[in-house]
Amino acid sequence: MTRLIVFAVILSLSSSSTAWAQRSTAPTKKTQYSKKKPAKRTKAAPAPTPAPSASDEEQAAPTPMEAEPKPAQPAQDAPRQPQEPQSTPPSAGDSSSMDFDLLGGEESASAAKVDPELERKISRRRTMLKLHQGLGFALTASLLTTTVVGQLQFNDSFRGGGDDRNLLGLHRGLAIGTSALFASVGLLGLLAPEPYEKKFQWDTITIHKLLMSVATVGMIAQVVLGIMSTHHYGRLSERDYAMAHQVVGYTTLGAVSAGVVTLFF
Repeated sequence: MTRLIVFAVILSLSSSSTAWAQRSTAPTKKTQYSKKKPAKRTKAAPAPTPAPSASDEEQAAPTPMEAEPKPAQPAQDAPRQPQEPQSTPPSAGDSSSMDFDLLGGEESASAAKVDPELERKISRRRTMLKLHQGLGFALTASLLTTTVVGQLQFNDSFRGGGDDRNLLGLHRGLAIGTSALFASVGLLGLLAPEPYEKKFQWDTITIHKLLMSVATVGMIAQVVLGIMSTHHYGRLSERDYAMAHQVVGYTTLGAVSAGVVTLFF
């Protein structure tokens, strides 16, 4: 029994001595291992650094230390009171409103007030000028006929035509009718009302008036020379009056024809 106990004690001592020896030798090995010089290694080429991406820049960007204060939002729990729409009158330039005036206030008011006297003058002038134009064509035809008959009578009386005076009565009747027609045409043009004030200017109407003024003087001269030629029948002066009557007749015909033509060109 004692032998077993002694043997167990020896075993325990031997095991404890071996464990202590291992613990004591462990740091010495480490120190010896640390004293060894490390082997030299060749330095590898540095790897190329990749370009920083946008996401990296955003992450690397410094964040502001203090955020901007946000405006205070109204409390959602507070009930909103309905606002009544304000009725504003549409302005004059508002395109959505159909109540606008293109002429303006004063012009539209003046346009709305029609002067009855002005309307009567315009209507009367239009009617008289239409008659003036129509009778002007008739006057030209009548004056041309009178001139042709007068030339034939002049040839019979003073150029060896027999001097029978057969066309003298016809020529006298045409002359009276043409003179009356000429006076009517002239009065229609002169008495036509002028609803608007017109300043003097050189235009077709002004030229027409000048030509008809020449024709008026010619018509008066023709009447006087025709009467003088008849009163000097059989005398030497009759031919002179008749020739002057002839020249003035052609001049009057030319002035009337030119006056009518100027109204269409």
